[in-house]
Amino acid sequence: MENYATHNWMSYIDHDKKLTDLTILGTHDSGTYPSNYGPAKCQTMNFPDQLNSGIRFLDIRLKRGYDADKDHVLWVYHGIASMDISFNGKVLGDCNQFLSQNPSETIIMSIKNESNPGNDSDREKFYDDLKIAMAQFPHLFYTENRIPSLKEIRGKIVLVRRFGLGNRAQIGLNLYDNWPDDSSNGFINNGISYYVQDVYYSWSSGTDRANKFNEYVKDALNIAKDGSRATLFFNFSSATGVTGGVLPFASTPRDLADAVNPLFIKYMQNYPKGRYGIIPMDFPETPSNKELIKQIIGSNTFIAVAQPI
Repeated sequence: MENYATHNWMSYIDHDKKLTDLTILGTHDSGTYPSNYGPAKCQTMNFPDQLNSGIRFLDIRLKRGYDADKDHVLWVYHGIASMDISFNGKVLGDCNQFLSQNPSETIIMSIKNESNPGNDSDREKFYDDLKIAMAQFPHLFYTENRIPSLKEIRGKIVLVRRFGLGNRAQIGLNLYDNWPDDSSNGFINNGISYYVQDVYYSWSSGTDRANKFNEYVKDALNIAKDGSRATLFFNFSSATGVTGGVLPFASTPRDLADAVNPLFIKYMQNYPKGRYGIIPMDFPETPSNKELIKQIIGSNTFIAVAQPI
């Protein structure tokens, strides 16, 4: 199946495939496309462009707004940098519209509390605001703590939780506990097996940006290709470092993507088919006019006729 359309490529994936059976391309810090600040900018495509290009994992980083106690609106941030994008309106509106037009597809959405509150009260306020936002679209989210099959989540957003609960009830797939900060590791949360590679800062002790791919991304691709089908893999190709003049400290997300993405293309040319898990990436449209996006999507096993929805 070589001539799939990227906006509905999941329609050619068997209903019974589980989320852990798929290779899914994502974006890291998906909402940073409005930024003009190099260290904060990880994307150029807006949400509709990402989704129509075949991206199916969105990495959404949120903070409560200044008037959140009154309006309960959450806003997209990258660290301290506001993207001036509302989760309640823009993010959910774009996703709902895309899934309404393409009911064969699913979106896996990681939501992280970018303010990283240290007390239960603030964690619970974020949780409550998120629930209010989600309630605008009562049937849009899959929030179970269970790996679903594709037929269960077509037309839905699968919630991946990277925020604390306080004393609130479990919701979504739990990647908050045991997340390997700036490292790689496998772990089990609530009975589900995960493997995460997210070496975003300590990727090099030398001067070669290719180390991020050669030493970390490639190893995680190989582990996922041959690993257990019960494990959900997350392999971040993104990285940065901007606080000094020696690598990796002088590298923006664009610098790393310019080094990593061509190496990724070469890897996929040697291993065209396989299960590689979820791959969040910076600037996935580069190089070569979205060739990498097409290669990664094409590593899935397609059926000849689109699935009826």
